[in-house]
Amino acid sequence: MNLSRAADTRLGALLALLLLPVNILSVASQLGFLHKPKQVKEYDHWRYIEMARGPEGKPELQREPPYCFRVAVPALARGLMRLGLPENAAFYLLTNAALFAFLLLIWLHLRDLGFSLALRVTGLLVTGFTQGAVRWFEYQYWMSDPLALFLVMLAFFLVERGKWGAVATVSVTAAFVRETYVLVYPYLFLRELRLGRRFPGALGRTAAVALLPLAILVAIRGLVTPNQPDDFVTGIVDSMTFRLNHILDNQPYVLTLGAFGVLVPLVLLFPARLPGLVRRHFDRALFVLSVYTTLVISNNNERPLAYALPALVPAALSCLRAFQQETRLPLLPVCATVVALQILFWTGQRWAEIGMSIYQPVNWTTVVATTGAWLTAQVALRHAQRST
Repeated sequence: MNLSRAADTRLGALLALLLLPVNILSVASQLGFLHKPKQVKEYDHWRYIEMARGPEGKPELQREPPYCFRVAVPALARGLMRLGLPENAAFYLLTNAALFAFLLLIWLHLRDLGFSLALRVTGLLVTGFTQGAVRWFEYQYWMSDPLALFLVMLAFFLVERGKWGAVATVSVTAAFVRETYVLVYPYLFLRELRLGRRFPGALGRTAAVALLPLAILVAIRGLVTPNQPDDFVTGIVDSMTFRLNHILDNQPYVLTLGAFGVLVPLVLLFPARLPGLVRRHFDRALFVLSVYTTLVISNNNERPLAYALPALVPAALSCLRAFQQETRLPLLPVCATVVALQILFWTGQRWAEIGMSIYQPVNWTTVVATTGAWLTAQVALRHAQRST
């Protein structure tokens, strides 16, 4: 199917608009529409709510690090509240606008990378049914992550198009949203090296983008006085102790299939080629690795790992495209199978119980289904190789 760019963009927007209600209805079926903060079995969002309330908020929560340094989303919510929106509705609007923009940018970025329509539909649907990227924020919709995730995706999109001035503007905005965005700067530097720019030039271009946002991050930490030290060491010890205690329990699952579902077996379709894929796209590979390093100080799993999707989704689709080309299986049934596996994963993920952001139990249905699909794919590849 050949679509004009405008029609193609409209299709991506429509799919994004359809994915949001599916996730919204999943949450509303248990909690009701526009549910209250007390219905969420997590606690991070209370900091942003109190920050948005301004002088009427609770100082002990408004000044708690590192939340108190993420000023943009509470400020935007407070602005919407002054325009007449109720508190929850203000956060809800911001979150869903950011999620829609994130999904649409995934679509446009995959188009820029040259993926076919069927593969782009697959990539967008798989992303929409990744709980840590969408449904979790329909559940805990007061968070700073949706806007930060959108800005990270926007940086990937703009730099692919060579819009460095726009990337610099986005980076300044992101400094007020969430510090996770700093992971973009090493990616920008490594991408320049991969494309052949010499070290001084790559460093200079990256510095031109990063210096002002990094200065803003430092300034915010100087202007906002937290009510307690931002103790990185204690956070690292707590997080790693928890992970080591559960290394034989749920950690292998939540850090792979439990976070990304079918994306993991897709990336591993060609194990022998994986080192070559990493060498050719070391900038994106190291970006994914840098996202994983944030778990050293975070007990959460799905939510922080969602930042890897701008690099992980294209990698998975590249492997899927190579699989279809080598096996010569019909593309649409292959893509439909991938989406079905992701929906199976999504329906089995738990979210409305205490501790699910930290302790997502192993879903053996997902493990068996995705492992079986991967083994079947290996058989199909072997058969294609023998036939050739």
